[in-house]
Amino acid sequence: MRTVYNIKYNIQLGGDIIFKISQKKSTLIVAAASQLLIQLIANMTVIALPDIAIELNFSAEALLWVNIIYMMSFVAFSLPFAKIISQYGVKKSTKISLLLLFVSILISLFSINDMMFLLSRLMQGFSAAILAISLYVIIVEEFEDSEIGSALGVVSSAGYIGLLIAPVVMGFAIVLFDWKWAFVMVLPIIVILMVLLNRIDYEWTTEKKHVDNIGSLIYVVMMCLFTYGMTLLDEFGIVFVVVSFILFIILVKVEKNVPEPIFNFKLLKDAKYVIGNYAAMVTYFTTTITITVLALHLQYILDVEEIIVSFILLIAPIIMIGISGLSGRLSNRIDSRLISGVAMMFICASSILFFFVDFIPFNIILVACTLQGIGNGLFSAPNNKYVLTLVDEKDLPDASSVLSTSKEFGKILSSGIFTVILSIFIGNQQLGPEHIDHLFIQSANLMMFICILLNLSAAILLFYSKLRYDYAPNENTVRFFKRIAPEWAKKRVYDKYDY
Repeated sequence: MRTVYNIKYNIQLGGDIIFKISQKKSTLIVAAASQLLIQLIANMTVIALPDIAIELNFSAEALLWVNIIYMMSFVAFSLPFAKIISQYGVKKSTKISLLLLFVSILISLFSINDMMFLLSRLMQGFSAAILAISLYVIIVEEFEDSEIGSALGVVSSAGYIGLLIAPVVMGFAIVLFDWKWAFVMVLPIIVILMVLLNRIDYEWTTEKKHVDNIGSLIYVVMMCLFTYGMTLLDEFGIVFVVVSFILFIILVKVEKNVPEPIFNFKLLKDAKYVIGNYAAMVTYFTTTITITVLALHLQYILDVEEIIVSFILLIAPIIMIGISGLSGRLSNRIDSRLISGVAMMFICASSILFFFVDFIPFNIILVACTLQGIGNGLFSAPNNKYVLTLVDEKDLPDASSVLSTSKEFGKILSSGIFTVILSIFIGNQQLGPEHIDHLFIQSANLMMFICILLNLSAAILLFYSKLRYDYAPNENTVRFFKRIAPEWAKKRVYDKYDY
């Protein structure tokens, strides 16, 4: 049962009241800020890798692990944590994760070598996994059905904004101060979240159940191997991917005989649930690779200055801020799959324009960024609401962890595929105007073509889900069929439609 609270309390500083806020609003702030924080920490190191390598003496191979170890930790621990978080308290787990995140950022700031920094990224990964699961549970448990869409709109927009502005934040930090200042900037967010959580005087919990340790171990190893293999996809990476698939088969067989499995395969029996997660994966797949391709194209091909690139990358998140709230409210009146399907068409249109990025004028590139912002803004809240409200309350932690994993999986998959494409087209050559620009353009075009196909498939599946599972036939047509149909067909119609 969801209990609704609207208790007013004051935020004070030195005895003076700064502002009043309800606990329901504070939970929304916690969830949105957590989502923003996750995406900032996950993505802002990309642009700082050269500076990090110089300062901490990273080897070329070790430098690859800065982002790999974060993604590996996130996806590996999401499902195991989902079984524990709600049993021991969502608020308590969130506070622990924020504390660990704070410590891990301090380790990043004071790292003296590569191993120390990688340890901090490992801690940031599983801390972010706890936050990602908790924030969705909080929203669905705290808000009424009529409010969930709007609340998820705020949270989703915060996540996409974090994803898109992370390189910008790091870029400004490097230009003005040092790469470490980007990490310093997120510390106040963690402190504010801790203050707000302490002001909430109740907890979200579920019945304590047995945790499948064997399944958890298999899952963690499987996801670590898969993440590492997909991120590199060299000769060793392919072996790791194959081994991870073998472990997946073993996991399925093991989980069939466990009363409380680590992975709730029953969720996958619902085609609507699978379609919603697939669409979320495709969106993050497209958004992640579009940022990479656009930034590289602007800098290497068009020779645009870094600060201008940062402002161009801000177009999509700014538009999302205005669109997300609207899409959340729309999802309370219009089926979420229809809104999400239309959103996927906008994202697909932006991918088509990026496919022709070498032939279109600069102002059309800005149009493509605008379409991407509209699509992401329309998609996220309705799709999250659609996925999370399909499951029972007891399965909500599992559903939220699978949803978060699907999004990270999209990012991992796009990075892995683009790595393979670049290795085929470019190999070990350096990007530059002399002889390699056209090869990068071909690589980017192929990647955008893949995005177009995935976006179209996601849109079609979302529309199909609405048509296939919610279609109500005309009563007169059914009655007419009952009169003329053979007996075996009549029985099926009587069983399904009581007209």
